[in-house]
Amino acid sequence: IKSNNMSITLEGIEAEGKARTLLQNQGFDIQQLDWIGKKNGKWLIFEVKQRELFQAPPFDGTGLDIKQIDLRRKLYNDLLIDTYLIVYEKGTKNIYGQFLFGVLEETEYFDTKNKIRIYNLKNFKKLNK
Repeated sequence: IKSNNMSITLEGIEAEGKARTLLQNQGFDIQQLDWIGKKNGKWLIFEVKQRELFQAPPFDGTGLDIKQIDLRRKLYNDLLIDTYLIVYEKGTKNIYGQFLFGVLEETEYFDTKNKIRIYNLKNFKKLNK
């Protein structure tokens, strides 16, 4: 049964890749969201990462690929749907989260040579105690 489930998963991944190409070739801007949810009448996108934290200087932090930020900004500008970034710190039980446009893009950050925007960890909420 496991191999059959894996086969179904791989087929789904293959189909999604084909659909992405098909839609992009038809002129659609495509985004793959990790999660989208609605609570108290408000929609929210969740972007989930698992990674090591960036170490100072200039500050300890974590972040998101600039291309993803630009795509999420389009959704925010068009539909007022913010993105909540959730980061699981590798090798620890630490989980950090924060709103991308309501908070992080309004605070200090810097862009790496690999085109990752790093936000200061002090601007995140620790989601586990």
